[in-house]
Amino acid sequence: MSRLTTSRLGRVLGSIAVSVGMVAAMLVATSSPANAAGTGTGYLHTSGNKIVDASGATVRITGINWFGMETDNKTFHGLWASVTWKSQIDHMAQLGYNTIRVPYSDDALKAGAVATGINDFTNPDLIGLSPLQILDKVIEYAGTKGMRIILDRHRPTAAGQSALWYTSTVPESTWIANWRMLAQRYAGNTTVIGADLHNEPHAEGTNPNATGSCWGCGVESRDWRLAAERAGNAILAVQPNWLIFVEGVSCPSGGLSNVWDNDPSNDEDCGWWGGNLTKAGEFPVRLNVANRLVYSPHEYATSVFNQTWFSDPTYPANMPAIWDKYFGYIHKQNIAPIMMGEFGSTLASNVDRIWLTELMRYTGTGVNGMSFTYWSWNPNSGDTGGIVMDDWVTVQTAKQNILQPYLIAPVPPGSSPPPTDTTPPSTPAGLAASGTTSTGTQLAWTASTDTGGSGLAGYDILRAPGASGGTFAVVGTSTTASFAATGLTAGTTYRFQVRARDGAGNQSAVSNTVSVTTTAATDTTPPSTPAGLAASGTTATGTQLAWTASTDTGGSGLAGYDILRAPGASGGTFAVVGTSTTPSFAATGLTASTTYRFQVRARDGAGNQSAVSNTVSVTTTGTSTGGCSVTATTQTSWNNGYVIQPVNVTNTGTSGITAWTVTFTLPAGHTITGSWNAVFTVSGQTVTAKNTTSNGTLAPNGTTSFGFQASRPNNNTSLPSGYTCTSP
Repeated sequence: MSRLTTSRLGRVLGSIAVSVGMVAAMLVATSSPANAAGTGTGYLHTSGNKIVDASGATVRITGINWFGMETDNKTFHGLWASVTWKSQIDHMAQLGYNTIRVPYSDDALKAGAVATGINDFTNPDLIGLSPLQILDKVIEYAGTKGMRIILDRHRPTAAGQSALWYTSTVPESTWIANWRMLAQRYAGNTTVIGADLHNEPHAEGTNPNATGSCWGCGVESRDWRLAAERAGNAILAVQPNWLIFVEGVSCPSGGLSNVWDNDPSNDEDCGWWGGNLTKAGEFPVRLNVANRLVYSPHEYATSVFNQTWFSDPTYPANMPAIWDKYFGYIHKQNIAPIMMGEFGSTLASNVDRIWLTELMRYTGTGVNGMSFTYWSWNPNSGDTGGIVMDDWVTVQTAKQNILQPYLIAPVPPGSSPPPTDTTPPSTPAGLAASGTTSTGTQLAWTASTDTGGSGLAGYDILRAPGASGGTFAVVGTSTTASFAATGLTAGTTYRFQVRARDGAGNQSAVSNTVSVTTTAATDTTPPSTPAGLAASGTTATGTQLAWTASTDTGGSGLAGYDILRAPGASGGTFAVVGTSTTPSFAATGLTASTTYRFQVRARDGAGNQSAVSNTVSVTTTGTSTGGCSVTATTQTSWNNGYVIQPVNVTNTGTSGITAWTVTFTLPAGHTITGSWNAVFTVSGQTVTAKNTTSNGTLAPNGTTSFGFQASRPNNNTSLPSGYTCTSP
């Protein structure tokens, strides 16, 4: 899942006929010395659920994705920044990432492929090199840092991801031939450890007419497990030392469930693209060389898509069972190693912060934990962001702080690993509660100290139900010696404990236990009934509701409103479709030319509900209206070039749009040299940028973005102007 400022990309590669002699001529003499400590020595292989090095020592991959080679640029993104490519790799290693997963498209491997988006001032040593030659240099330099490289065939074409591993223009034969070429090109170079065969195979078509990637269905043209065996064995025939990384699918049948056919027999449990390995136990991948298979699921959070499990009332306690089902059982049953090839989030919501904290805890600490490569290094991943910000230097500390205890830094060849911190922080003391209400309490304690060298990272807050018994579970984290426990039930007893964590993942003993009983809810008076409910601005897909605000005299205060909806002009059942804390609500996602009825009721802080308001009937229009705006930002510029990113496109209409077009004027003498997340055409000085297949759909107020690089005459300081946006 290549997440540029939108989501998924790629490009077509025609067939490349490569003879053995030609391949031999292409081999790169960059074999690296065997690594020590962080990523082991020599080539890696597997043993049960572990990855081990040539000496048999366990190795944990704790890496990062650096994308771009799968896009129209055909090389790493960020080469346009004001920081050199080597310093970026230095920074990754310093932060503790010991492996780089490199997504590519078959286009980048094509004879005559041209790498674009390179700042010739900061990276003059890359100018004129092909995409593969730039990859050679990155691999060689990463090897000097003790890092490893995983190659990821991310997509057949730079235009978008594919449900299957082949397309009409990039057949399976090309996919396998290119993998064999790469395996031979890097033969003898122990920095390159393996092949992630194809990124995020997934379902397509509606069951029972599935057309996407299945697992174990036995249909040769769709069964991803069988395709992985064909490609994996072809690679191992020329490079038997590589690990073969195999991702999951989304739905094992390869098709989407038809939820409208009233037939649950053809519905199934689906997960993230590439994240569903539920059938791997029953239908394992069979390779001709033993101890080379690594399963590589993908896992994401609400900034990518709000899966149903994030709304489960038991969240996050429900997540380990979900992870067990989709991939964790493989590790726990000692079937094969797990290497999470992608996982990430913007961390804009608390749900996502909890998700990342709990996911990392699930993978385990130390060298025996599950391996991973975080998505992504790049800041221009629209639905996850990156580890670094738009300057490609400043670290997103909220993400890094959660990941840091699980990172095992690379060790350059010939050097000694840093001393390992095995000393836990001191135990938090004096845990006490104050300011207890019917729904929460304030916890505070004496801060812990850490003498092991990795520094105090934070605290886990644990809670158990009742005055005794029950199980303590983590309900939150804090980087300070206090925590506001909220969402408690009135008149209920809870127990709390706290433990400290350091930067190496060591945990202290738990603190003393404090028992808290929330106050009883004494407010039994409901708020007043909302009045004057009315609708306005009705479109094909939505309407704006407003009403006179309620009041609450019971003492607990007005908490908000429930918005209820029923289908049709009469009959049907009213159900809650949203909430609001103000006397207005934007009802969206409606069907054109359809009648709905709405009601509103108020809630107070004690949970009392008012009677429902008057009913308002709304009939949506037959067509939708949309519009869009565009704002462009100059990220960096130099004497003969610049990068414009992000170019933000926002839906300013009252309903969703499915396409957008941005036009602007390019100054005379300027040339577009690279672009991402939009389809560019140039006519004279007029540039037209249209959405890709993955970022054209925007909800009202929704935003996506794209970017581009251009060259200009020396010392010409002009920039593009006259940006406009239109939507159908």
